[in-house]
Formats: sequence, C-alpha cells, structure tokens
Amino acid sequence: MQQLGSRIHYRQNALSSRAHNKRVVHARTRQARACFKPFCSKDQQQHNASLAEQVQYSTALWPAQQEASLVELESSSASRRRMLASAAVLAGLAAAGSSSSPAAAAEELDLTITDRVYFDIGIAASAFKSANDRLLGDKNVLPTETEPAGRIVIGLYGKLAPVSAANMVAAVKAGAFTQSAFSRISPGEYIQAGRRGSRRLGDIAEVPGLAVNTDLASPGPFKLSHSRPGTVSLSLSENDEDPAIKERSDYRALQFLITTGPGPVPRLDGLNAVIGRVEEGMDTVRLLAQVPSFQPDIRSQQLNRFAAFIGDDRANNVRRQYGKPLKAIIILDSGVL
Repeated sequence: MQQLGSRIHYRQNALSSRAHNKRVVHARTRQARACFKPFCSKDQQQHNASLAEQVQYSTALWPAQQEASLVELESSSASRRRMLASAAVLAGLAAAGSSSSPAAAAEELDLTITDRVYFDIGIAASAFKSANDRLLGDKNVLPTETEPAGRIVIGLYGKLAPVSAANMVAAVKAGAFTQSAFSRISPGEYIQAGRRGSRRLGDIAEVPGLAVNTDLASPGPFKLSHSRPGTVSLSLSENDEDPAIKERSDYRALQFLITTGPGPVPRLDGLNAVIGRVEEGMDTVRLLAQVPSFQPDIRSQQLNRFAAFIGDDRANNVRRQYGKPLKAIIILDSGVL
C-alpha cells in the first residue's frame, strides 16, 4: 500500500508539473514572438521561431518520456513483486517438504504400543550410604531411606523394535531393574538408567536368556527423532558402561534414556534406537531431571579430552562419571502392566 501511494503521488506531481511547464513555455513563446518581431531581422525572426518550435517540441516530448518512466517504474515494481511472490512460494514449498519428510518417515513406521512397563522411583538424600550405615557384607551401598518420586509408565514399540521390547519385558519380569539406580542426568536433555555392572553399586546384573538384539541392525528404530520429551531409546551413543562388560558375549543392551525436555535432543538422532515413549509420569521425569548431578567445568573437560588424546585410560573412567546424580535415584519396584 505504501508503494502504491507513492506511485500515485508521483504521478499526480508529474501531471501537474507537466501542465504548469506547458503553460509557461507557451506564454514565453508568445512573448518572445511579440517582443522580438519588430526589432529583429527576418533571419533572426526565423531563428526565434525555430527556437520556440523546439521548445514546444521538447515540452510535448517530455510528458511521453515521463509517462515511459512511470511505466518502467511500475513494470519494475511489478517484476519485483512477482519475484518476491515466487521466492515466497518456493520457500514455502521447501519448508513444507522439509517439515513433512520426518513426519512422513514416522507415519511409515508402526508405533503400536505392545507392552507397558512401570518403574516406581524414590530419591535419597545422598548418593550412597554413609560410612556409619554400611555393614560388612552389604549387598547394596545405596541408601535405604528414600522419598517417593512417583511412577513412570513406558509404552514399548513392539512392532518397530520387537527384540528390544521383548528383552525389556523379560528384564523387568526378572527384577533386573529393581533396586538399581539412574546413572546419569544430562540437564535439559535426558535421564539414564539400566547400566550393566556391579549390583552392589546400583547397576543391573546379567539377565540370562535375552535374545541378541537384531533391532540394532534395522533402520526403523533409528529413524525416529528425540524431538519430544518422554522419548525412550536404548542408550548407545551415551552409554557409560565399562567397555570390558560390553565386550562380553552375554552382553545385551538394556541401558535406556528418557528425554526430559523442554527442547529436542537432535544430537541423539540416528545414534540411539528409539523403542518407546513415556505414557504416564512425565511429572516424575521432570522431577528426576532436577536432581543435582556431577557436571565438570570447561577446564576439566579440556584436560580430560587431552588425556584421552594421549591415550590415558583414566580419562574414559572419569568421563563415565559425568552426569552422575549426587542423590541416588532408585528404582524401588518395577513390573509389567
């Protein structure tokens, strides 16, 4: 509208200026002829008449030139508008294509919930029992006194990741997760549980009879993104288990993470196998995400990377402690619904 108003104002000024100039030129031409005719020679009179005709011709030509300029201005403005409109359409098509691709990929996958498992969570006041509370022969050094935090219900994608779902259900039925602890908190990203290791330290023990997870060779579970809070995936890229344990022939991936929000975690996409989602208890997930954890400063991280670069094995051991909760988050009970 501003451009249209400017063009109208410009045209009105041009037309009024053209009429004014035309009147002035005609008046001056008549005055010149009247004044110079008695005193000039015939040649001079012819010259003056020719000059007046040239002035009149220029005056007559000026409106056409001005009109051509206006037409050119309008044409260029229209061209710009067409170009901008075309660019907007192309940008919209590109955005629609890019935004619909992940949705289309997700629609092609069968996200049917085939099984549901639950975890009842408690939060202790410390990470381990105090020295005074520890007894010789204790099977677990986790604190015994906890505050209930709530229940988390996870729906498993048994059609998309059948082996992962079956192994998770079997491990829950075997009580593998009960009295184990969450091992890592990544603020604003995820909480992690199910680390294989020492039962005494709150890790899970070996679960006999679990199948080799062929889902990890299928592209389906890796196509889903970690864009929504409550996404549950096998922790492959963020795994903090001892490498020696993962090299064992009976090792089966059970460690999982739950995204906490508020935003997506795109760095996990394509690296972790998504196996389900939280159906109940996101308030509990958010509560667990607020538990303080060990987060090294930038200098410590730089020193750790340098130690890993020169081949110091202790660097990996320290890195596995990143995100460790400073208060034990314990799975008090678990089961299949």
